[in-house]
Amino acid sequence: MASPLPPDTYEPILEPELPIIDPHFHFFTGRGHEFGAAEFLAHAGSGHRILGAVHVEANADFFADGGAAGEMRFAAAQGAKMRQMQAGRERICDPVMGIVGYADLRASDLEDQLDKLVEASGGRLRGIRNSAAWDPSPDVRNGHTDPPRHLLRDPAFRAGLGRLAKRGLAYDAYVLFHQLDELAELADAVPDAQIVCDHLGGIIGVGRHKGRHAAYFDDWSAGLARLAERPNVTLKLGGMAMSAAGFGWHKRGRPLGSEEYAAFYAPWFDHAIGVFGPTRCMFESNFPVDGVAISYAALWNGFKRLAAGYGDAEKDALFQGTATRVYRLGGAR
Repeated sequence: MASPLPPDTYEPILEPELPIIDPHFHFFTGRGHEFGAAEFLAHAGSGHRILGAVHVEANADFFADGGAAGEMRFAAAQGAKMRQMQAGRERICDPVMGIVGYADLRASDLEDQLDKLVEASGGRLRGIRNSAAWDPSPDVRNGHTDPPRHLLRDPAFRAGLGRLAKRGLAYDAYVLFHQLDELAELADAVPDAQIVCDHLGGIIGVGRHKGRHAAYFDDWSAGLARLAERPNVTLKLGGMAMSAAGFGWHKRGRPLGSEEYAAFYAPWFDHAIGVFGPTRCMFESNFPVDGVAISYAALWNGFKRLAAGYGDAEKDALFQGTATRVYRLGGAR
Protein backbone atom coordinates (compact mmCIF):
# COMPACT_ATOMS: atom_id res chain seq x y z
CA MET A 1 0.00 0.00 0.00
CA ALA A 2 2.32 2.74 -1.19
CA SER A 3 1.51 6.18 0.17
CA PRO A 4 -0.20 8.51 -2.34
CA LEU A 5 1.56 11.41 -0.62
CA PRO A 6 5.04 12.45 -1.78
CA PRO A 7 7.78 11.58 0.72
CA ASP A 8 9.31 15.05 0.79
CA THR A 9 9.39 17.18 3.90
CA TYR A 10 6.29 19.36 4.18
CA GLU A 11 7.67 21.34 7.11
CA PRO A 12 10.95 21.88 8.98
CA ILE A 13 12.10 18.87 10.96
CA LEU A 14 11.78 19.28 14.72
CA GLU A 15 14.61 17.99 16.95
CA PRO A 16 16.47 16.44 13.99
CA GLU A 17 19.09 14.79 16.22
CA LEU A 18 16.58 12.88 18.36
CA PRO A 19 17.28 9.16 17.76
CA ILE A 20 14.26 7.21 16.52
CA ILE A 21 13.54 3.54 16.02
CA ASP A 22 10.31 2.99 14.10
CA PRO A 23 8.88 -0.17 15.69
CA HIS A 24 6.03 -0.71 13.25
CA PHE A 25 6.09 -0.45 9.47
CA HIS A 26 5.24 -2.82 6.63
CA PHE A 27 6.98 -3.88 3.47
CA PHE A 28 4.36 -4.66 0.83
CA THR A 29 4.51 -6.28 -2.57
CA GLY A 30 1.97 -7.69 -5.01
CA ARG A 31 -1.73 -6.98 -5.57
CA GLY A 32 -0.85 -3.44 -6.59
CA HIS A 33 0.72 -2.63 -3.21
CA GLU A 34 4.41 -1.75 -3.43
CA PHE A 35 6.44 -0.48 -0.51
CA GLY A 36 9.98 -1.76 -0.54
CA ALA A 37 13.51 -0.61 0.17
CA ALA A 38 13.45 2.42 -2.14
CA GLU A 39 10.10 3.65 -0.85
CA PHE A 40 11.05 3.24 2.80
CA LEU A 41 14.39 4.97 2.28
CA ALA A 42 12.68 7.93 0.61
CA HIS A 43 10.47 8.40 3.66
CA ALA A 44 13.07 7.61 6.32
CA GLY A 45 15.54 9.98 4.66
CA SER A 46 13.24 12.98 4.99
CA GLY A 47 15.22 14.55 7.83
CA HIS A 48 14.48 12.74 11.08
CA ARG A 49 17.22 10.64 12.65
CA ILE A 50 15.71 7.24 11.92
CA LEU A 51 18.23 4.69 13.23
CA GLY A 52 16.23 1.66 12.23
CA ALA A 53 12.84 0.03 12.11
CA VAL A 54 10.89 -3.16 12.71
CA HIS A 55 8.94 -4.76 9.88
CA VAL A 56 5.62 -6.14 11.13
CA GLU A 57 3.83 -8.84 9.16
CA ALA A 58 1.35 -7.39 6.74
CA ASN A 59 -0.35 -10.36 5.13
CA ALA A 60 1.42 -13.60 4.29
CA ASP A 61 -0.82 -13.96 1.23
CA PHE A 62 1.05 -11.08 -0.39
CA PHE A 63 4.12 -13.28 -0.54
CA ALA A 64 3.95 -16.22 -2.95
CA ASP A 65 7.31 -17.61 -1.88
CA GLY A 66 6.43 -19.64 1.17
CA GLY A 67 3.68 -17.71 2.94
CA ALA A 68 4.74 -16.37 6.33
CA ALA A 69 8.32 -17.57 5.88
CA GLY A 70 8.34 -16.01 2.41
CA GLU A 71 7.41 -12.68 3.94
CA MET A 72 10.35 -12.99 6.33
CA ARG A 73 12.73 -13.69 3.46
CA PHE A 74 11.32 -10.76 1.51
CA ALA A 75 11.69 -8.38 4.46
CA ALA A 76 15.26 -9.51 5.14
CA ALA A 77 16.14 -9.10 1.46
CA GLN A 78 14.64 -5.61 1.33
CA GLY A 79 16.67 -4.67 4.39
CA ALA A 80 19.86 -5.89 2.72
CA LYS A 81 18.94 -3.93 -0.43
CA MET A 82 18.38 -0.78 1.58
CA ARG A 83 21.75 -1.12 3.29
CA GLN A 84 23.38 -1.47 -0.13
CA MET A 85 21.58 1.65 -1.34
CA GLN A 86 23.09 3.59 1.56
CA ALA A 87 26.67 2.38 1.06
CA GLY A 88 29.13 5.16 1.80
CA ARG A 89 26.67 7.37 3.62
CA GLU A 90 27.52 8.66 7.08
CA ARG A 91 24.26 7.59 8.70
CA ILE A 92 22.64 4.24 7.90
CA CYS A 93 19.04 3.39 8.69
CA ASP A 94 18.52 -0.32 9.23
CA PRO A 95 14.91 -1.09 8.20
CA VAL A 96 15.02 -4.59 9.60
CA MET A 97 16.63 -4.33 13.01
CA GLY A 98 13.89 -6.77 13.91
CA ILE A 99 11.00 -8.57 12.23
CA VAL A 100 7.60 -9.46 13.66
CA GLY A 101 6.23 -12.41 11.72
CA TYR A 102 2.99 -14.36 11.56
CA ALA A 103 2.25 -17.77 13.05
CA ASP A 104 -0.97 -19.36 14.30
CA LEU A 105 -0.29 -19.67 18.02
CA ARG A 106 -2.87 -22.47 18.24
CA ALA A 107 -0.96 -24.71 15.83
CA SER A 108 0.37 -28.04 17.06
CA ASP A 109 3.53 -27.49 14.98
CA LEU A 110 4.15 -23.99 16.31
CA GLU A 111 7.73 -24.75 17.33
CA ASP A 112 8.55 -25.88 13.79
CA GLN A 113 6.88 -22.76 12.38
CA LEU A 114 8.95 -20.54 14.64
CA ASP A 115 12.17 -22.32 13.69
CA LYS A 116 11.41 -21.71 10.01
CA LEU A 117 10.65 -18.04 10.66
CA VAL A 118 13.90 -17.56 12.56
CA GLU A 119 15.83 -19.05 9.65
CA ALA A 120 13.90 -17.13 6.99
CA SER A 121 14.38 -13.83 8.82
CA GLY A 122 18.13 -14.29 9.03
CA GLY A 123 17.92 -14.44 12.81
CA ARG A 124 16.03 -11.15 13.10
CA LEU A 125 12.70 -12.56 14.28
CA ARG A 126 11.72 -10.63 17.39
CA GLY A 127 8.02 -11.33 17.72
CA ILE A 128 4.81 -12.77 16.32
CA ARG A 129 1.58 -11.02 15.39
CA ASN A 130 -1.45 -13.29 15.30
CA SER A 131 -4.22 -10.72 14.93
CA ALA A 132 -7.27 -11.10 17.17
CA ALA A 133 -9.21 -8.08 15.86
CA TRP A 134 -12.86 -9.12 15.67
CA ASP A 135 -16.16 -7.27 15.52
CA PRO A 136 -19.72 -8.66 15.39
CA SER A 137 -20.72 -6.38 12.53
CA PRO A 138 -20.29 -7.62 8.94
CA ASP A 139 -19.53 -4.00 8.03
CA VAL A 140 -16.30 -4.11 10.01
CA ARG A 141 -13.41 -6.03 8.52
CA ASN A 142 -11.82 -8.37 11.03
CA GLY A 143 -8.10 -9.00 11.27
CA HIS A 144 -6.45 -9.91 7.98
CA THR A 145 -5.84 -13.50 9.11
CA ASP A 146 -9.58 -13.89 9.83
CA PRO A 147 -9.43 -14.59 13.58
CA PRO A 148 -12.42 -16.15 15.34
CA ARG A 149 -14.29 -14.46 18.16
CA HIS A 150 -12.53 -14.71 21.54
CA LEU A 151 -9.29 -15.99 20.03
CA LEU A 152 -7.37 -14.67 23.03
CA ARG A 153 -9.38 -16.93 25.36
CA ASP A 154 -8.58 -20.11 23.43
CA PRO A 155 -6.51 -22.46 25.64
CA ALA A 156 -4.43 -23.54 22.64
CA PHE A 157 -3.68 -19.91 21.81
CA ARG A 158 -2.60 -19.21 25.38
CA ALA A 159 -0.38 -22.28 25.36
CA GLY A 160 1.22 -21.00 22.17
CA LEU A 161 1.81 -17.61 23.76
CA GLY A 162 3.60 -19.40 26.56
CA ARG A 163 5.90 -20.97 23.99
CA LEU A 164 6.68 -17.53 22.57
CA ALA A 165 7.55 -16.29 26.04
CA LYS A 166 10.01 -19.14 26.59
CA ARG A 167 11.79 -18.13 23.39
CA GLY A 168 11.94 -14.48 24.40
CA LEU A 169 9.69 -13.45 21.51
CA ALA A 170 7.17 -10.65 21.91
CA TYR A 171 3.53 -10.98 20.94
CA ASP A 172 2.09 -8.08 18.92
CA ALA A 173 -1.61 -7.90 19.67
CA TYR A 174 -3.91 -6.21 17.21
CA VAL A 175 -7.31 -5.99 18.88
CA LEU A 176 -10.15 -3.51 18.58
CA PHE A 177 -10.90 -1.09 21.42
CA HIS A 178 -13.83 -3.16 22.72
CA GLN A 179 -11.51 -6.18 23.12
CA LEU A 180 -9.07 -4.54 25.52
CA ASP A 181 -10.40 -6.44 28.53
CA GLU A 182 -9.83 -9.74 26.70
CA LEU A 183 -6.23 -8.67 26.11
CA ALA A 184 -5.89 -7.86 29.82
CA GLU A 185 -7.19 -11.35 30.64
CA LEU A 186 -4.56 -12.82 28.31
CA ALA A 187 -1.82 -10.82 30.02
CA ASP A 188 -2.95 -12.23 33.39
CA ALA A 189 -3.14 -15.78 32.03
CA VAL A 190 0.41 -15.69 30.60
CA PRO A 191 2.29 -13.26 32.86
CA ASP A 192 5.70 -14.17 31.41
CA ALA A 193 4.66 -13.07 27.93
CA GLN A 194 5.83 -9.72 26.54
CA ILE A 195 2.65 -8.34 24.94
CA VAL A 196 2.66 -5.31 22.66
CA CYS A 197 -0.72 -3.68 22.07
CA ASP A 198 -0.80 -2.16 18.58
CA HIS A 199 -2.30 1.11 17.38
CA LEU A 200 -3.36 2.76 20.64
CA GLY A 201 -5.61 -0.17 21.46
CA GLY A 202 -7.46 -0.53 18.16
CA ILE A 203 -9.21 2.75 17.39
CA ILE A 204 -11.73 2.13 14.62
CA GLY A 205 -14.30 4.35 12.94
CA VAL A 206 -15.88 2.33 10.16
CA GLY A 207 -19.08 0.31 9.92
CA ARG A 208 -21.14 0.51 13.12
CA HIS A 209 -18.40 2.64 14.71
CA LYS A 210 -18.42 5.36 12.04
CA GLY A 211 -18.61 8.83 13.56
CA ARG A 212 -18.73 7.48 17.13
CA HIS A 213 -15.22 8.29 18.38
CA ALA A 214 -16.49 10.74 20.99
CA ALA A 215 -19.17 8.28 22.10
CA TYR A 216 -16.73 5.47 22.83
CA PHE A 217 -13.75 7.55 24.02
CA ASP A 218 -14.61 6.94 27.68
CA ASP A 219 -14.97 3.18 27.16
CA TRP A 220 -11.65 3.08 25.30
CA SER A 221 -9.86 5.16 27.91
CA ALA A 222 -11.15 3.03 30.79
CA GLY A 223 -10.27 -0.20 29.00
CA LEU A 224 -6.78 1.09 28.22
CA ALA A 225 -6.26 2.08 31.84
CA ARG A 226 -7.22 -1.42 32.98
CA LEU A 227 -4.85 -2.93 30.42
CA ALA A 228 -2.05 -0.67 31.66
CA GLU A 229 -2.31 -2.31 35.09
CA ARG A 230 -0.69 -5.39 33.54
CA PRO A 231 3.09 -4.87 33.73
CA ASN A 232 3.81 -7.29 30.87
CA VAL A 233 1.99 -5.10 28.32
CA THR A 234 3.48 -2.22 26.34
CA LEU A 235 1.68 0.08 23.93
CA LYS A 236 2.34 1.31 20.40
CA LEU A 237 1.31 4.90 19.82
CA GLY A 238 0.08 5.37 16.28
CA GLY A 239 -2.24 4.03 13.62
CA MET A 240 -4.56 7.01 13.96
CA ALA A 241 -4.25 8.34 10.40
CA MET A 242 -5.08 5.10 8.58
CA SER A 243 -8.45 4.91 6.87
CA ALA A 244 -9.81 2.21 9.21
CA ALA A 245 -9.41 4.55 12.17
CA GLY A 246 -12.27 6.45 10.59
CA PHE A 247 -11.24 10.07 10.96
CA GLY A 248 -11.48 10.64 7.21
CA TRP A 249 -8.29 12.62 6.66
CA HIS A 250 -7.50 10.68 3.47
CA LYS A 251 -10.65 12.02 1.83
CA ARG A 252 -10.05 15.74 2.18
CA GLY A 253 -7.46 16.22 -0.56
CA ARG A 254 -4.55 17.62 1.46
CA PRO A 255 -2.29 15.92 3.98
CA LEU A 256 -2.25 16.51 7.70
CA GLY A 257 0.38 18.81 9.13
CA SER A 258 2.12 17.99 12.38
CA GLU A 259 0.48 20.81 14.36
CA GLU A 260 -2.99 19.75 13.26
CA TYR A 261 -2.21 16.08 13.97
CA ALA A 262 -0.87 16.77 17.46
CA ALA A 263 -3.65 19.16 18.43
CA PHE A 264 -6.42 16.84 17.23
CA TYR A 265 -5.07 13.64 18.77
CA ALA A 266 -3.63 15.04 22.01
CA PRO A 267 -6.48 13.68 24.21
CA TRP A 268 -5.89 10.14 22.94
CA PHE A 269 -2.10 10.18 23.16
CA ASP A 270 -1.99 12.05 26.47
CA HIS A 271 -4.28 9.52 28.10
CA ALA A 272 -2.38 6.56 26.65
CA ILE A 273 1.03 7.78 27.80
CA GLY A 274 -0.46 8.86 31.10
CA VAL A 275 -1.74 5.40 32.04
CA PHE A 276 1.13 3.34 30.60
CA GLY A 277 4.01 5.72 31.27
CA PRO A 278 6.70 6.62 28.69
CA THR A 279 8.86 3.58 29.48
CA ARG A 280 6.05 1.28 28.32
CA CYS A 281 5.10 3.22 25.19
CA MET A 282 6.64 3.55 21.73
CA PHE A 283 5.68 5.81 18.85
CA GLU A 284 5.05 3.90 15.59
CA SER A 285 4.66 5.11 12.01
CA ASN A 286 2.43 2.28 10.75
CA PHE A 287 3.69 3.21 7.29
CA PRO A 288 2.69 3.07 4.55
CA VAL A 289 -0.83 2.53 5.93
CA ASP A 290 -0.98 5.86 7.78
CA GLY A 291 0.63 7.46 4.73
CA VAL A 292 -2.78 7.90 3.12
CA ALA A 293 -3.22 11.03 5.23
CA ILE A 294 0.16 12.33 6.43
CA SER A 295 3.77 12.32 5.29
CA TYR A 296 6.40 10.37 7.22
CA ALA A 297 8.22 13.59 8.10
CA ALA A 298 5.09 15.34 9.37
CA LEU A 299 4.00 12.28 11.35
CA TRP A 300 7.23 12.15 13.37
CA ASN A 301 7.04 15.93 13.84
CA GLY A 302 3.55 15.35 15.22
CA PHE A 303 4.86 12.76 17.65
CA LYS A 304 7.59 15.16 18.75
CA ARG A 305 4.99 17.84 19.40
CA LEU A 306 2.94 15.36 21.45
CA ALA A 307 6.05 14.50 23.51
CA ALA A 308 7.21 18.09 23.96
CA GLY A 309 6.37 18.18 27.66
CA TYR A 310 8.50 15.16 28.56
CA GLY A 311 12.11 15.13 29.68
CA ASP A 312 15.06 13.71 27.76
CA ALA A 313 14.93 10.26 29.38
CA GLU A 314 11.19 9.96 28.75
CA LYS A 315 11.57 11.02 25.11
CA ASP A 316 14.35 8.50 24.69
CA ALA A 317 11.98 5.76 25.87
CA LEU A 318 9.11 6.91 23.65
CA PHE A 319 11.19 7.24 20.48
CA GLN A 320 13.62 4.32 20.77
CA GLY A 321 14.24 2.95 24.25
CA THR A 322 11.03 0.97 24.75
CA ALA A 323 11.26 -0.54 21.27
CA THR A 324 14.91 -1.44 21.81
CA ARG A 325 14.11 -3.24 25.06
CA VAL A 326 10.93 -5.02 23.99
CA TYR A 327 12.27 -6.24 20.66
CA ARG A 328 15.85 -6.84 21.90
CA LEU A 329 17.36 -4.62 19.22
CA GLY A 330 20.62 -3.66 20.88
CA GLY A 331 21.76 -0.14 21.64
CA ALA A 332 20.99 2.84 19.45
CA ARG A 333 23.79 4.08 17.22
